[in-house]
Amino acid sequence: MSVGSHTHDHEIRVNSTTKRFNLARNDNGGAIYQVSEDTPKYQNPFKFIMRNWQGGHGQYELKQSDLYFYGQSIDTTQEGKVILGPLIYSVGVGATTSLGANPVCFCWYAAISKLMVATGTKVFWWDSSTGYFVEKEDFTAIGIITDMKEYDGILYVALGMDDLYYTSANGADFTVTNLTDHHAVGFFTAPNAAGTSNVLWKFITPNQIASTTNGQAGGTQWSSPAYIGDTSNNITNIFVVNGNLMIGRTDNLYNYDSDGGVHALMDGLKNNRDTNNFKYVVDWQTATYFSLTQGLGEITAYNTFQPVGPFTDIDDIGKTGTCVGVASDKDFIYIAMDEGTNTHIYKGREIRRAGGLRWEWCPWVFLSTNACATMMVVQHSSTDRRLWFGYGNYAAYVILTDNPLADSATRFAASGNIRFSYDYGSNPYWDKLFQSVITETKNCTADITVTPRYLKDTDTSATDLTPEIITNGVVKTDLTSPLSCKRIQFELDLATNSSSTTPEVTYFEARGIENPEKVRIYEAVYVVGDEPSQKAETIRDFFRDARESTNLIRFADLRYGESTESTNYTWVVMMPGYPVEVEILHERGRAPEMGIKVRFMEIDYTIS
Repeated sequence: MSVGSHTHDHEIRVNSTTKRFNLARNDNGGAIYQVSEDTPKYQNPFKFIMRNWQGGHGQYELKQSDLYFYGQSIDTTQEGKVILGPLIYSVGVGATTSLGANPVCFCWYAAISKLMVATGTKVFWWDSSTGYFVEKEDFTAIGIITDMKEYDGILYVALGMDDLYYTSANGADFTVTNLTDHHAVGFFTAPNAAGTSNVLWKFITPNQIASTTNGQAGGTQWSSPAYIGDTSNNITNIFVVNGNLMIGRTDNLYNYDSDGGVHALMDGLKNNRDTNNFKYVVDWQTATYFSLTQGLGEITAYNTFQPVGPFTDIDDIGKTGTCVGVASDKDFIYIAMDEGTNTHIYKGREIRRAGGLRWEWCPWVFLSTNACATMMVVQHSSTDRRLWFGYGNYAAYVILTDNPLADSATRFAASGNIRFSYDYGSNPYWDKLFQSVITETKNCTADITVTPRYLKDTDTSATDLTPEIITNGVVKTDLTSPLSCKRIQFELDLATNSSSTTPEVTYFEARGIENPEKVRIYEAVYVVGDEPSQKAETIRDFFRDARESTNLIRFADLRYGESTESTNYTWVVMMPGYPVEVEILHERGRAPEMGIKVRFMEIDYTIS
């Protein structure tokens, strides 16, 4: 029913221009005008599905189907599976006795087929018959160990700038050097300039390197030192890239060529000085990788560099860290990242998928608060490969296998978890309502379980979604009460009471519905008249301005007492494709009329 008197039906304000219009009418006198509600495209049923996780961690919002948020102590490198990461074996000098300090370096002493490990003050070897380390030398009263390397069957132990280095021919008896140049911070074996044999290089801080063919007591004097860069920053490491001798420093990378030339290659590091730059170096496939400030760098050619690593080119998942060890084997590169409180070892590879070449990083080993400062892959035999790393005051290792699910030597961690990316659905503001979960698992029992959990909206900790999954195969679990949210992350917690068996997850699906926000649509045909303000061209231009306006439009129905100058108008926008000139047909005997058809969508209208 109309309210009040009016000479026009609708009032519309576009920017600062206000116009009034009359609705066209049919032969029965009814206005050609309708108000309807439209439902945007939405998902019903709404499904969150994960069936492959090989892409690795680092995706905040669900966009790629094989990426996830993050996890700990899990292995996602097997196609279509989530399994537990490897079991950590912690090793000291006895069943309950540690090494006394955090390891600073490992060395495979090939001459005696022994794994050597050094803390800051002691050297140990690993006794394979007992499974423990045996102390072989105590340097506590002499100095602080900074490096340990083998060259030409001799073990060299560096004690920094303040104390003379030592050598051993058997890993048990150590002799101090008597050569004129008798200090070392680090050692490295590399070919001589002619490429006919290896020589032993050493460096001392801040900027000297030298070489010899025999650094034992009574051996060959070290060469005259070469000076790499200035004295304001220290050398951190020596390594080789494609036959080129490289010297890493806290502020740059240099190539020392066979003619004695020194070439600076990374001047940009002068603005990113860090004691961690080049501290850790490893070769993998055709490239060399090194610690670079808080991440990892890659050298693919003489002077071609780029940053890589578990936290490079990922979304903001709230993780940063410092590299505290790198290692590699034929399939993967391993990087230990100190993330502040906890340390994780990430298992990564660069691989070509359907979308192109990409890095995939799996949060594979969880060291918790145990400090790590060194890491090394050791092949003890043709079937026994291990990744060794510092683990607080112990050395520790995990078993490496090509297929952890098929190798009987594999041992799995007691627990681990994976958190999936946030799902916002079709629209972040719409409500989502979940009612059930579908999982496909293998090996689950009462003591080998998978527990689905969730974080919704602003949650900071996960809540159990269902009881532990202990039934294998495809299982549907209804929630005890519907779960309502705007956005959500799902998490799977894996646990086992047998280190030889891991639960396997091959499929996860959460089922629900979306409750979309409905919108109100106003569709009207306005009369075109002879007056200047009602001419087709005038009305059409006005509504074209409305369509192109970057401001909201005020719409008022004068028949109901509304006004664009008061507070009882409606905010609308012109929908694409309008205005449209239409012909209004009437019964026989009455000429057709011209009208302008418009379609508005109301803004901020919600159906409860």
